[in-house]
Amino acid sequence: MSVSDRDPDGNRLWAQMSADDKAALRPFMTLRHLPQGDVVTQTGEEVKVVYLPVSADVANVISFEDGRSGMATNVGREGVTGLAAFLADEPCGWDVEVQIAGDAWALPASALKARVMDSPPLLRLLMRLTHNNQIEAAQNAVCNAVHTVTPRLARWLLTIQDRTGRDEFHLTQDDLATTMSVRRTTVNASWQELSKLGGIKSRRGVVKIVSRDILGHASCECYAALRQRTAPMD
Repeated sequence: MSVSDRDPDGNRLWAQMSADDKAALRPFMTLRHLPQGDVVTQTGEEVKVVYLPVSADVANVISFEDGRSGMATNVGREGVTGLAAFLADEPCGWDVEVQIAGDAWALPASALKARVMDSPPLLRLLMRLTHNNQIEAAQNAVCNAVHTVTPRLARWLLTIQDRTGRDEFHLTQDDLATTMSVRRTTVNASWQELSKLGGIKSRRGVVKIVSRDILGHASCECYAALRQRTAPMD
């Protein structure tokens, strides 16, 4: 079977769509590999293409004038990029940047817009996903303010595994420091702690999750709280 003949299997949003919605959208979709660091939509741009990740993880990144930046939320195989801006028909409020390289299905926003206008069930599905994204953004904000780095790092690693379906990916401590808006030395200390516990192993910019149980015990309560909202999509 060629790539062009494949269904966008692996994306949970797609799996929840009706057969009619899939039939209407499938001819417009193409499978793409998203390289790490690629910005698929910039702050202030119109969302022209949305992506339904399969093995990639894409972050909504907010940058500041002093060069610092941080992740507000991220999107993996449970969802679609650029959703809030797309539904509001407004420019994107952040950079949509590939955090973990992988595959995603690209869909012209115009095709999705046309289908949403004709399909109330699809609109309800996207609105529910937007609601979940809003809850995640709020939880992330409070988590970053209240919880220490090690539990946050454990939670983040578990979330990435959930959203990519992989237990090994390219990731450096510099990447993590940027994502979590903390110093690299702070990330290194937490990284070493999780390694000593047996939760992860790393080599040359590649991290492997060895034990979800260990990471689960080390994680803050925010992981379980948000996981309850995505579990029905498994």
